Amino acid sequence: MMNTQPPLLVRARALTGFVELVSDLDGDAEGLLRGVGLTMQMLAQPESAISMPATVALLENAASKLAAPDFGLLLAQRQDFSALGPIALVASRAPTVGDALAAMSRNLPYHVARTSLQLLPGPADGLAWLRYELPSGAGAAHRQSVEMCCLMEIQALRMLRGESGTDWQVLFAHGPGVSPSRYRDIFACEVTWQESGNGVVFPESVLERSIDGGNQQICDAVARYVAHLIRRNPLDLSRQIEELVARQLTNGGCSLADVARQLTMHERTLQRRLDAQKVRFVDIVDRVRQNQAREFLSQPALPLPEVANLLGYSEQRSLTRACHRWFGTTPGALRLGL
Repeated sequence: MMNTQPPLLVRARALTGFVELVSDLDGDAEGLLRGVGLTMQMLAQPESAISMPATVALLENAASKLAAPDFGLLLAQRQDFSALGPIALVASRAPTVGDALAAMSRNLPYHVARTSLQLLPGPADGLAWLRYELPSGAGAAHRQSVEMCCLMEIQALRMLRGESGTDWQVLFAHGPGVSPSRYRDIFACEVTWQESGNGVVFPESVLERSIDGGNQQICDAVARYVAHLIRRNPLDLSRQIEELVARQLTNGGCSLADVARQLTMHERTLQRRLDAQKVRFVDIVDRVRQNQAREFLSQPALPLPEVANLLGYSEQRSLTRACHRWFGTTPGALRLGL
């Protein structure tokens, strides 16, 4: 039976430099990749989608088998801002650092699925916190991935601002994997552990500073281009389809052909992409209906026939059968319990 949950994916460009680093450490890159179900061919296509849990496991396995507890940091040192692809292009043309970070956060789903990059108030007045968190399901052991991404985060901030940021601070929710002095040498600033989250803390004033080469018109044009890329080649295809299905259900249901038209692609192309991600369209529709059923049934003013109609069912009994399958009870009983 196919998994009804959308897979966690990341662009293969996230592993830029992996093969070369493993080779320099006298390791077997192909063997490490094979151990988590990845291949050299996948890495040769930077924009292709690969499994995020497999990528996270790959970095952990490499650190262990190569006796390199700082493997994620070493890999980040071999990458630059361009590893984010089109996202870096938008950010580098933004007028200010704050605009750039907002663009990165907004467009991050093109590079990695359901990963959080949030700009939050820092631990003290006058400080900002760029917080990075992997999604649940990425893997229980993920030190290497988090450390790699936080180093890339601070490298991007320094590139955008053009300053060293030695008075900044890096936060990790986990403990140190190598000596604290090694972290401070690599990050060139204070590093603390066992915090409430991961990320970089820096002065709020940095957000207002201009970026060399920043241009709002160019930034807007590039942003439109990236938005087009996301629509045409989304990383989290299931999530994008969910949003379209949710809007169409109230019009009497939807079909794969309807969604394909909205994505401006041929129905067969959409089906091939779903097959590649091992996701079925009927499961996506069912998941959307289940989530919306719970929401609609929590509103007492909505009659049950109207709830059925909003979910794209022509008859109330279809809603009743679905609720028995989803929740093990009737719509009326579920409503009383919400």
